[in-house]
Amino acid sequence: MRIGFLGLGTMGAPMATNLLKAGLTVQVWNRTPARAQLFAAQGAKIGKGPAHVAAESDLVITMVAQPKDVEQVVLGPDGVAEGIRAGSILIDMSTVSPATSRKLAGAVAAKGAEFLDAPVVGSKGPATEGTLVILIGGLPITVERARPVLAAMGKTLIYAGGVGAGAALKLATNLMLAHVGAGFAEALLLVEKSGLQPNKLLEVLEASTFRSPYYQTKGASMIKREFATHFALKHMHKDLRLMSEQAADVKVQLPVTEAVRELFARAERAGRGELDYSAILAHLEAGEA
Repeated sequence: MRIGFLGLGTMGAPMATNLLKAGLTVQVWNRTPARAQLFAAQGAKIGKGPAHVAAESDLVITMVAQPKDVEQVVLGPDGVAEGIRAGSILIDMSTVSPATSRKLAGAVAAKGAEFLDAPVVGSKGPATEGTLVILIGGLPITVERARPVLAAMGKTLIYAGGVGAGAALKLATNLMLAHVGAGFAEALLLVEKSGLQPNKLLEVLEASTFRSPYYQTKGASMIKREFATHFALKHMHKDLRLMSEQAADVKVQLPVTEAVRELFARAERAGRGELDYSAILAHLEAGEA
Protein backbone atom coordinates (compact mmCIF):
# COMPACT_ATOMS: atom_id res chain seq x y z
CA MET A 1 0.00 0.00 0.00
CA ARG A 2 1.36 3.40 -1.02
CA ILE A 3 0.92 6.01 1.72
CA GLY A 4 0.72 9.78 1.25
CA PHE A 5 1.39 11.88 4.35
CA LEU A 6 0.50 15.59 4.33
CA GLY A 7 1.59 17.74 7.28
CA LEU A 8 4.96 17.30 8.96
CA GLY A 9 4.67 19.47 12.06
CA THR A 10 5.26 18.58 15.70
CA MET A 11 2.98 15.55 15.50
CA GLY A 12 3.01 14.70 11.82
CA ALA A 13 6.78 14.38 11.46
CA PRO A 14 7.25 11.57 14.01
CA MET A 15 4.08 9.84 12.79
CA ALA A 16 5.39 9.80 9.22
CA THR A 17 8.75 8.56 10.50
CA ASN A 18 7.05 5.61 12.18
CA LEU A 19 5.35 4.67 8.92
CA LEU A 20 8.77 4.58 7.26
CA LYS A 21 10.20 2.53 10.14
CA ALA A 22 7.37 0.04 9.61
CA GLY A 23 8.63 -0.51 6.07
CA LEU A 24 5.74 1.22 4.34
CA THR A 25 6.11 3.14 1.08
CA VAL A 26 5.56 6.78 1.98
CA GLN A 27 5.34 9.99 -0.03
CA VAL A 28 5.31 13.21 2.02
CA TRP A 29 4.34 16.83 1.47
CA ASN A 30 4.40 19.87 3.72
CA ARG A 31 3.42 23.48 3.16
CA THR A 32 6.96 24.39 4.27
CA PRO A 33 9.00 22.37 1.72
CA ALA A 34 12.17 22.24 3.85
CA ARG A 35 10.41 20.01 6.37
CA ALA A 36 9.54 17.51 3.66
CA GLN A 37 13.09 17.41 2.29
CA LEU A 38 14.34 16.07 5.62
CA PHE A 39 12.42 12.85 4.91
CA ALA A 40 14.21 12.08 1.66
CA ALA A 41 17.17 10.67 3.62
CA GLN A 42 14.74 8.30 5.40
CA GLY A 43 13.54 6.87 2.10
CA ALA A 44 10.39 8.92 1.58
CA LYS A 45 9.40 10.29 -1.80
CA ILE A 46 8.77 14.06 -1.83
CA GLY A 47 5.38 15.01 -3.29
CA LYS A 48 4.75 18.05 -5.49
CA GLY A 49 1.44 18.92 -3.82
CA PRO A 50 -1.63 17.38 -2.17
CA ALA A 51 -3.32 16.46 -5.47
CA HIS A 52 -0.12 14.88 -6.79
CA VAL A 53 0.40 12.86 -3.59
CA ALA A 54 -3.24 11.72 -3.58
CA ALA A 55 -3.05 10.61 -7.20
CA GLU A 56 -0.07 8.36 -6.42
CA SER A 57 -1.32 6.95 -3.10
CA ASP A 58 -3.66 4.20 -1.99
CA LEU A 59 -4.12 5.88 1.39
CA VAL A 60 -3.63 9.58 2.19
CA ILE A 61 -3.18 10.99 5.71
CA THR A 62 -3.64 14.64 6.61
CA MET A 63 -2.25 15.94 9.92
CA VAL A 64 -2.38 19.74 10.21
CA ALA A 65 -3.14 22.15 13.02
CA GLN A 66 -6.16 24.21 12.01
CA PRO A 67 -9.51 23.19 10.47
CA LYS A 68 -9.13 25.89 7.79
CA ASP A 69 -5.77 24.40 6.85
CA VAL A 70 -7.25 20.90 6.57
CA GLU A 71 -9.96 22.22 4.26
CA GLN A 72 -7.36 24.05 2.17
CA VAL A 73 -5.20 20.93 1.82
CA VAL A 74 -8.15 18.69 0.93
CA LEU A 75 -10.68 20.96 -0.78
CA GLY A 76 -8.59 23.86 -2.06
CA PRO A 77 -6.89 24.28 -5.44
CA ASP A 78 -4.51 21.36 -6.04
CA GLY A 79 -6.07 19.70 -2.99
CA VAL A 80 -6.43 16.03 -2.16
CA ALA A 81 -9.97 15.93 -3.57
CA GLU A 82 -8.62 16.88 -7.01
CA GLY A 83 -6.19 13.98 -7.19
CA ILE A 84 -7.68 11.22 -5.07
CA ARG A 85 -8.54 8.02 -6.92
CA ALA A 86 -11.61 5.81 -6.62
CA GLY A 87 -11.07 3.05 -4.08
CA SER A 88 -8.41 4.90 -2.10
CA ILE A 89 -8.74 6.19 1.46
CA LEU A 90 -8.33 9.62 3.04
CA ILE A 91 -7.64 9.63 6.78
CA ASP A 92 -7.76 13.00 8.50
CA MET A 93 -5.89 12.75 11.80
CA SER A 94 -6.14 16.46 12.63
CA THR A 95 -8.35 17.72 15.45
CA VAL A 96 -11.36 19.26 13.72
CA SER A 97 -15.11 19.39 14.25
CA PRO A 98 -17.39 16.50 13.26
CA ALA A 99 -18.98 18.87 10.72
CA THR A 100 -15.60 19.37 9.04
CA SER A 101 -15.03 15.61 8.97
CA ARG A 102 -18.37 15.08 7.25
CA LYS A 103 -17.54 17.81 4.74
CA LEU A 104 -14.23 16.16 3.85
CA ALA A 105 -15.90 12.74 3.65
CA GLY A 106 -18.49 14.05 1.21
CA ALA A 107 -15.83 15.56 -1.04
CA VAL A 108 -13.81 12.35 -1.41
CA ALA A 109 -16.90 10.15 -1.61
CA ALA A 110 -17.84 12.08 -4.74
CA LYS A 111 -14.60 10.73 -6.26
CA GLY A 112 -15.35 7.16 -5.17
CA ALA A 113 -12.88 7.23 -2.24
CA GLU A 114 -13.41 6.33 1.41
CA PHE A 115 -12.84 8.47 4.51
CA LEU A 116 -11.89 8.08 8.16
CA ASP A 117 -11.57 10.75 10.80
CA ALA A 118 -8.85 9.48 13.16
CA PRO A 119 -7.61 12.17 15.57
CA VAL A 120 -5.07 11.12 18.15
CA VAL A 121 -4.69 11.29 21.92
CA GLY A 122 -1.10 11.91 22.92
CA SER A 123 1.49 14.59 22.28
CA LYS A 124 5.01 14.69 20.81
CA GLY A 125 6.41 11.88 22.99
CA PRO A 126 3.78 9.23 22.17
CA ALA A 127 3.86 10.32 18.52
CA THR A 128 7.59 9.63 18.46
CA GLU A 129 7.24 6.32 20.30
CA GLY A 130 4.33 5.14 18.14
CA THR A 131 2.09 4.80 21.20
CA LEU A 132 -0.69 7.21 20.30
CA VAL A 133 -4.33 6.41 21.04
CA ILE A 134 -6.24 6.79 17.77
CA LEU A 135 -9.98 7.57 17.79
CA ILE A 136 -11.68 6.48 14.58
CA GLY A 137 -14.88 7.43 12.79
CA GLY A 138 -16.02 5.88 9.52
CA LEU A 139 -17.13 2.58 8.02
CA PRO A 140 -15.84 -0.54 9.83
CA ILE A 141 -14.70 -2.06 6.51
CA THR A 142 -12.56 1.04 5.86
CA VAL A 143 -11.09 0.82 9.35
CA GLU A 144 -9.99 -2.75 8.67
CA ARG A 145 -8.35 -1.76 5.40
CA ALA A 146 -6.43 1.02 7.17
CA ARG A 147 -5.66 -0.87 10.38
CA PRO A 148 -2.04 -1.88 9.53
CA VAL A 149 -1.19 1.74 8.71
CA LEU A 150 -2.86 3.13 11.84
CA ALA A 151 -1.21 0.46 14.00
CA ALA A 152 2.22 1.70 12.87
CA MET A 153 1.46 5.03 14.56
CA GLY A 154 -0.60 4.08 17.61
CA LYS A 155 -0.76 1.42 20.30
CA THR A 156 -4.55 1.63 20.77
CA LEU A 157 -7.21 2.02 18.08
CA ILE A 158 -10.67 2.93 19.36
CA TYR A 159 -13.56 2.73 16.92
CA ALA A 160 -16.06 5.44 17.84
CA GLY A 161 -18.71 5.08 15.12
CA GLY A 162 -19.58 6.70 11.81
CA VAL A 163 -17.87 9.63 10.14
CA GLY A 164 -17.38 12.45 12.65
CA ALA A 165 -17.52 10.17 15.71
CA GLY A 166 -13.73 10.14 16.11
CA ALA A 167 -13.67 13.93 15.95
CA ALA A 168 -16.45 14.24 18.54
CA LEU A 169 -14.72 11.83 20.92
CA LYS A 170 -11.42 13.71 20.53
CA LEU A 171 -13.06 17.02 21.46
CA ALA A 172 -14.61 15.44 24.55
CA THR A 173 -11.20 14.01 25.50
CA ASN A 174 -9.45 17.35 25.10
CA LEU A 175 -12.22 18.99 27.10
CA MET A 176 -11.16 16.85 30.03
CA LEU A 177 -7.48 17.59 29.37
CA ALA A 178 -8.06 21.34 29.42
CA HIS A 179 -10.04 21.09 32.66
CA VAL A 180 -7.40 18.92 34.33
CA GLY A 181 -4.56 21.20 33.27
CA ALA A 182 -6.28 24.36 34.49
CA GLY A 183 -7.50 22.65 37.66
CA PHE A 184 -4.06 21.35 38.56
CA ALA A 185 -2.57 24.80 37.94
CA GLU A 186 -5.05 26.39 40.35
CA ALA A 187 -4.55 23.68 42.97
CA LEU A 188 -0.78 24.02 42.71
CA LEU A 189 -0.90 27.78 43.21
CA LEU A 190 -3.23 27.36 46.19
CA VAL A 191 -0.85 24.87 47.80
CA GLU A 192 2.24 26.99 47.18
CA LYS A 193 0.68 30.25 48.35
CA SER A 194 -0.50 28.45 51.49
CA GLY A 195 3.13 27.77 52.36
CA LEU A 196 3.12 24.06 51.48
CA GLN A 197 5.63 22.09 49.43
CA PRO A 198 4.17 21.50 45.95
CA ASN A 199 5.27 17.86 45.92
CA LYS A 200 2.80 17.27 48.75
CA LEU A 201 0.03 17.79 46.20
CA LEU A 202 1.52 15.06 43.99
CA GLU A 203 1.83 12.81 47.04
CA VAL A 204 -1.87 13.20 47.79
CA LEU A 205 -2.89 12.61 44.18
CA GLU A 206 -0.68 9.52 43.94
CA ALA A 207 -2.37 8.03 47.03
CA SER A 208 -5.92 8.93 45.95
CA THR A 209 -8.57 7.29 43.79
CA PHE A 210 -7.82 9.77 40.98
CA ARG A 211 -4.19 8.78 40.72
CA SER A 212 -2.90 9.32 37.19
CA PRO A 213 0.41 9.24 35.29
CA TYR A 214 -0.61 12.72 34.08
CA TYR A 215 0.29 14.28 37.41
CA GLN A 216 3.65 12.51 37.59
CA THR A 217 4.62 13.79 34.14
CA LYS A 218 2.79 16.98 33.23
CA GLY A 219 2.18 17.90 36.86
CA ALA A 220 5.84 17.45 37.78
CA SER A 221 6.86 19.66 34.84
CA MET A 222 4.41 22.34 35.94
CA ILE A 223 5.89 22.34 39.44
CA LYS A 224 9.30 23.01 37.85
CA ARG A 225 7.79 25.68 35.55
CA GLU A 226 8.94 23.73 32.50
CA PHE A 227 6.66 24.61 29.61
CA ALA A 228 8.49 23.10 26.62
CA THR A 229 5.89 22.66 23.90
CA HIS A 230 4.37 19.24 23.46
CA PHE A 231 0.85 20.53 22.79
CA ALA A 232 0.75 24.28 22.21
CA LEU A 233 -1.56 26.45 24.27
CA LYS A 234 -2.88 28.07 21.08
CA HIS A 235 -3.98 24.65 19.82
CA MET A 236 -5.78 23.88 23.07
CA HIS A 237 -7.55 27.22 22.74
CA LYS A 238 -8.55 26.26 19.18
CA ASP A 239 -9.90 22.93 20.42
CA LEU A 240 -11.91 24.67 23.13
CA ARG A 241 -13.51 26.80 20.42
CA LEU A 242 -14.39 23.66 18.48
CA MET A 243 -15.91 22.16 21.65
CA SER A 244 -18.17 25.20 21.99
CA GLU A 245 -19.25 24.91 18.36
CA GLN A 246 -19.99 21.20 18.73
CA ALA A 247 -21.92 21.82 21.95
CA ALA A 248 -24.07 24.38 20.13
CA ASP A 249 -24.68 21.90 17.30
CA VAL A 250 -25.90 19.18 19.66
CA LYS A 251 -27.60 21.62 22.06
CA VAL A 252 -25.46 20.89 25.14
CA GLN A 253 -24.46 23.54 27.68
CA LEU A 254 -20.80 23.58 28.75
CA PRO A 255 -20.57 26.39 31.33
CA VAL A 256 -17.34 25.16 32.96
CA THR A 257 -15.70 24.64 29.57
CA GLU A 258 -16.71 28.16 28.51
CA ALA A 259 -14.90 29.54 31.57
CA VAL A 260 -11.82 27.46 30.77
CA ARG A 261 -12.00 28.58 27.14
CA GLU A 262 -11.94 32.23 28.18
CA LEU A 263 -8.98 31.53 30.46
CA PHE A 264 -7.00 30.04 27.58
CA ALA A 265 -8.06 32.89 25.29
CA ARG A 266 -6.58 35.41 27.72
CA ALA A 267 -3.40 33.37 28.09
CA GLU A 268 -2.94 33.33 24.31
CA ARG A 269 -3.59 37.07 24.06
CA ALA A 270 -0.92 37.53 26.75
CA GLY A 271 1.65 35.95 24.41
CA ARG A 272 1.76 32.37 25.69
CA GLY A 273 0.22 30.67 22.66
CA GLU A 274 3.43 29.00 21.49
CA LEU A 275 4.21 27.51 24.91
CA ASP A 276 2.82 24.19 26.11
CA TYR A 277 -0.78 24.41 27.26
CA SER A 278 0.48 23.77 30.81
CA ALA A 279 1.74 27.38 30.69
CA ILE A 280 -1.78 28.24 31.81
CA LEU A 281 -0.08 28.05 35.20
CA ALA A 282 2.26 30.93 34.28
CA HIS A 283 -0.76 32.94 33.16
CA LEU A 284 -2.56 32.39 36.46
CA GLU A 285 0.60 33.03 38.46
CA ALA A 286 1.07 36.38 36.72
CA GLY A 287 -2.37 37.43 37.90
CA GLU A 288 -3.65 37.88 34.34
CA ALA A 289 -6.73 35.68 34.71
